[in-house]
Amino acid sequence: MGASQMLFDPQGLPSMNEIWGWHEELAGMGTRYTGSEGHENFINWLKAKFEIVQGFQLYSDPIPFDCWLADEYSLSINQGAGPTSPVDVSYYYPYSGKTGPGGVSGRLVDLGPYRPIWYTPAFWAPATGGIALVRVPPCTFPLDMGQMPTGGFARGQTEPQVLANYLTYASLVTHPVFQGTFSPVPLLDAKNAGVRGVICVWTGMSDDLVANQYNPLTTGYPNSSGVPVPGDPGCPALWVGERTGEWLAASAKTGQANVTLTLTAEITPGAVTETVWGVLPGSGPDRQRGLIVNTHTDGPNVPEENGALGMLALAQYFAQREHNRDLYFVMATGHFQLPQFIRKISDRFVIGNDAISRWMYDHPEIYQSALFGITMEHLGCTMWADDANGQYSPTGSYEWGVTYTTPQQGSVNYFARQAYLDAVWATNNDGGTVPPVMTMLPVPLFFGEGAPLYAGGLGTVSMCPLPSYLLQAGSRTRPDLLNLDKLDRQLIHGQIQTFARTISTLDATNF
Repeated sequence: MGASQMLFDPQGLPSMNEIWGWHEELAGMGTRYTGSEGHENFINWLKAKFEIVQGFQLYSDPIPFDCWLADEYSLSINQGAGPTSPVDVSYYYPYSGKTGPGGVSGRLVDLGPYRPIWYTPAFWAPATGGIALVRVPPCTFPLDMGQMPTGGFARGQTEPQVLANYLTYASLVTHPVFQGTFSPVPLLDAKNAGVRGVICVWTGMSDDLVANQYNPLTTGYPNSSGVPVPGDPGCPALWVGERTGEWLAASAKTGQANVTLTLTAEITPGAVTETVWGVLPGSGPDRQRGLIVNTHTDGPNVPEENGALGMLALAQYFAQREHNRDLYFVMATGHFQLPQFIRKISDRFVIGNDAISRWMYDHPEIYQSALFGITMEHLGCTMWADDANGQYSPTGSYEWGVTYTTPQQGSVNYFARQAYLDAVWATNNDGGTVPPVMTMLPVPLFFGEGAPLYAGGLGTVSMCPLPSYLLQAGSRTRPDLLNLDKLDRQLIHGQIQTFARTISTLDATNF
């Protein structure tokens, strides 16, 4: 604990209010889906900010991709008598397909639950020529599977108590992100079966929790190439909540229900987005054995992703201090269209890959010389969940600060874990706000933008909390805030301090 405390001087770190002001600006930019106007605005904002950091060498990697961006979406039903009625939609299914302004219409066919274990493409046959209604499996997953807790901190608790509390929490976590990660709906098979569109039904979660969830982010377009092509309608799909799904299923039983599904979208082949990165050169004799600080820039809300704001604060801080190693700051694009951006980095086996793998593929000489990757994602998150009555509300706690702290390939030195935990303790002892923290080893599951760095053989300190609203484009009642209201500004500042301490320790240590 003494090393991190000794190496940290808060002078020069931007104030909590200044950093919070950056968050308010980010919320004003709107959603930042890959290649969107909001995303481009944020990238330009970051370039302008980093360009004036003293001594910072700024670079940008333009990356072409085939972009799909939704415009209008809606669902309506006619049950054979009376007028057509609108149906409440949770959100659209990203990169699923597109319709004309009038949508696609057809008989509503309830195919029941989609069970990945028993699934075959014949599942879609009854809905040929119609609109399929599909209930997805409950998005529940044990976070204590594939990951090994190695240490932790929570104010007023012993480490065994922290571990016990985390394992209780992690034994079964319900989260929308797991649906797209582990069991995305096979829309290409639906398209091949002649299904005109798909209505996906969330199960096991309240309507407020699933509202505006941009999910999945891991799948390609439903065609043979996996990328959107003008003129190819794909298989347009929408999400609805569980109650709406039950009502639609009852309507489908009558055999008289016809629905119109509308999802207009713009497809831009050869769109260009940018990864922004740069370096603060070190002054030590071994400076090229650097540290890579990383995150991504695209997302549906402020917490996904505000890591670049923390990195800006760190760049301003370290620009005023002598440091031994080259400090790279990489803000990758492509996190929200991973199939077109990720590259295989396979020096070390891991289940998990992310957008920084493209930057590593393009700049192997940098990551192959580096020692550690320090990943900042989802700063300041409070915990929200459905309560026993099915009401989505704050729990009164901070989200677990799950952080992968791993050694370099071939090493059994867990120095990074101790440096990080020491930094957490020191921030807490200085009066800073810290969440409950659990350090983790991937065995072999690794969530977030740190996974490719680990696969590339680096040691890691990779923080990746998983709030339930991570993929939510703002709440049902205040979508304009983009979940800024679920963040704690004191926690954000405390987490940035913790990373400043960790980087200082890693920079000053001989390896």
